Amino acid sequence: MAVKNTKTNYGVYIIESLRSNDFADGENLSAILELCKIDSIYSWADTIADFKRLIMDFKTSQFRYLHLSCHASNTGITINGEELSNADLQVILHGGLENKRVFMSACKGGNRDIASRIISTCKVLSLIGTPIDLPFEKSVLFWPSFYHLMNEIDQNKMTRSDIKENLKKCVELFGVPINYFSRISNSSRQIRRLKIRPDKPMDNRKLLVKLGII
Repeated sequence: MAVKNTKTNYGVYIIESLRSNDFADGENLSAILELCKIDSIYSWADTIADFKRLIMDFKTSQFRYLHLSCHASNTGITINGEELSNADLQVILHGGLENKRVFMSACKGGNRDIASRIISTCKVLSLIGTPIDLPFEKSVLFWPSFYHLMNEIDQNKMTRSDIKENLKKCVELFGVPINYFSRISNSSRQIRRLKIRPDKPMDNRKLLVKLGII
């Protein structure tokens, strides 16, 4: 685990769990963030128990941004070959994530089900990820570029307008579609989805949270 300066709550907390022969894009991201002088913590989760422990560590840390690097689908994520459903992930993330942001470096991690669950019940500000199967060579370029652009604007916070602007830049540059889900104030039954696609206008709309999630 690599730990850098934690004096500010801007930092990116990276949890990675991939197959042994996969490129560790989370570790790569951590090295680039260090080069850019962006506070970060990087940890590898071998088991779901490890993952739960690291999530608890993130909750008690001063870091605002949780970055998950793993395999995923529309129904859940995988921790070193172990399936973790969106419902299980919702339980693990509940409590301690209010007003924090979650970034999914995971195939299809930017899906409506997971966003509905953790935004409506865990009170996170947003979940950002791609709705497609994303090749490592795209992920390894996209996320460091995004964080670098955000850090150039403000080293202490991320604003919604800056996130939109810089996601759009990275989407156009790397051809990666992104879904940006965010919380709607005073609503537990709706979330906002911003679809950002290459060479297309951004599609911004409100979505209903599925009954039974809460």
